[in-house]
Amino acid sequence: MVLLVGLFALLERAGVRWAKHWPLLFLILAGFLFLRSDPETWPMGNVGFWDSFRDPEVVQHRTFVVLIVAFTIFEWGVRTGRWKNQALALVFPVLTTVGGDLLLTHNHAISNIKEQLLIELSHLFLAVLGVAAGAARWLQIRGTGRDARWAGWIWPTCFVLVGLLLLAYREA
Repeated sequence: MVLLVGLFALLERAGVRWAKHWPLLFLILAGFLFLRSDPETWPMGNVGFWDSFRDPEVVQHRTFVVLIVAFTIFEWGVRTGRWKNQALALVFPVLTTVGGDLLLTHNHAISNIKEQLLIELSHLFLAVLGVAAGAARWLQIRGTGRDARWAGWIWPTCFVLVGLLLLAYREA
């Protein structure tokens, strides 16, 4: 989904009008993460909804889902012209950067040190690309001239790279 988001955002940047709806692809990602990131918890597993919040990893995953839904709503509203307020256009880059920052602090309680290190290294690359995407989108919105133009190509490219990394991502 992230790869498709990046590709559709690049298509929009290239002038393909219908591609402006790319943020809606994030809702599919949010649904997938909600259901699959913690299969032992509600709604798929035996651990109840409120009990699942005792596990910090579950809280982090649910926070990511909320972030994804939030920036989907805001960016889709901006892209389709429903929301014209310039401040609302900044929600996407801010939440993208916050998501990258949160990924830097996200960890997994795995007893195998080698597996844990590999997972955390992959999270590091994803986080850096997330922060770069957020910064580039911010620059596209707030910058002027040439800086804003090239930033408009950088952030979707970061999403494409994140998508490619996720295609090869394996956890444990």
